[in-house]
Amino acid sequence: MKLIVNPVAANGTVGKRWPRIRDFLRAEGAEFDAVLTERPGHATELARQALAEGHRIIVAVGGDGTVNEVVNGLMVEGAVDPAVALGIIPGGTGADLARTLGIPRDDEGACRCLLRSRRRLIDLGEIICIREGREVHRYFANVAGLGFDGEVADLANRNPLTKALGGTIPYLICLLIALITYRNKNAEVSFDGQSLKGRVTSVFVANGQYLAGGMHMAPHAAPDDGLFDVIVLGDFGKLELAANVAKVYRGTHLTIPKVDEYRGVKEVRVKAQERMLIQADGELVGQAPTTFRIVPQALWVVA
Repeated sequence: MKLIVNPVAANGTVGKRWPRIRDFLRAEGAEFDAVLTERPGHATELARQALAEGHRIIVAVGGDGTVNEVVNGLMVEGAVDPAVALGIIPGGTGADLARTLGIPRDDEGACRCLLRSRRRLIDLGEIICIREGREVHRYFANVAGLGFDGEVADLANRNPLTKALGGTIPYLICLLIALITYRNKNAEVSFDGQSLKGRVTSVFVANGQYLAGGMHMAPHAAPDDGLFDVIVLGDFGKLELAANVAKVYRGTHLTIPKVDEYRGVKEVRVKAQERMLIQADGELVGQAPTTFRIVPQALWVVA
């Protein structure tokens, strides 16, 4: 078993917790190697290295961004070896995939879950988008979002002070900052023979249910049904959007007239007339035009 630890997640909180996690696993008789990430993207490299070393359980210790990097390292030529499983010891500012999968967020509970070795086969999402003028391919396990959500993720990733406060608070701070400058996008969203055109605030392509430290964006999404849930936030005004944030955290926003839910989607295409940023599992990955494709039964997770 290989543990990939992001010591700077949650403003260094994961690094401070790591010795306790390590000692607990040793006391329980677990056999493992561990390595600490040193820079953005490093977890992807370390996951590939762990595969080459023959490890078959590879554990992300950190937030959703760490999980995302490890997942992208496990994907080789569009597939994960079925003998390989992902483990998660949640940390960081979100841990939203762990919420959906029912993995405990406390260290001891997460470690015991890992040591039980029960496995669940989940889907992944593939993203084809534009970054710095070239086409890129990325994978995600939880939720991808375009538009306002992408702008908020960009702010959160560039501002370490917001990371220091943990889960929900940094998202709300960045949300309020983005409200000042963000303008809704003229976009076209296409899937399953449908095409939606008009001004939108955000488009979410969900494999999991939660994002942004507990925001219950896609309450009906299932990470193992071979399908996306797509949530489209229409042309919200700034005050209107701010007034409905609490409903999104409670998962009661689907009754709002400007919110549309589309279930059972395998592929989504989004075009935009203006810059429309994309986040995946909280990490900024590029901008539209973009295509999202479901990769069914792609990854075993210890959960």
